[in-house]
Amino acid sequence: MWLAVAFTVILAALVVALVVQWQRGRNPRPLDGTRAAAFVQGTFTITGVSDRPDQGDSKGERFCTISGTIVGPQTNPAEVYGTLVLGDSDPWPQVGGDLPVVYKPGKATSTWRFGELPPVDPTIPPGPVPPA
Repeated sequence: MWLAVAFTVILAALVVALVVQWQRGRNPRPLDGTRAAAFVQGTFTITGVSDRPDQGDSKGERFCTISGTIVGPQTNPAEVYGTLVLGDSDPWPQVGGDLPVVYKPGKATSTWRFGELPPVDPTIPPGPVPPA
C-alpha cells in the first residue's frame, strides 16, 4: 500500500513540474535586475521574413517567422530564427531591419530573446566582470 501512495505522490509531482515548465515556455518571465545580470544586449539583423497573413487570429495577433543574424558583445555572429507575435496595427518587419535582443554571453544561438535589458539599478553593486 505504501508503495502505491509513494508512486501516486511522485506521479503527481511530475505532472505539476511538467505543467509549470509548459506555462513558463508559453509565458516567459520578464527579465528583472537579478536575471538580467546574466544577459547582454545585442542586435538582430533581419535576413528573412514570412509573408504577412491577411487576417490575425481570434485575438487579432499575427505570427511572423523571422530569421536573422545576432551580433553583439561576447559572441560571434549567430544565425537564428524565431517567431514574433504582432498586433493588427504593428508594422511588419522588413529584411535589413534591426531589432534589439538579449542573450547569455557565448550562448546566443540557444538563449536569445527579443527585447531590451532593463535599466541598471544604481543601488545594486556590480557583479564580477566575466573573463574575456
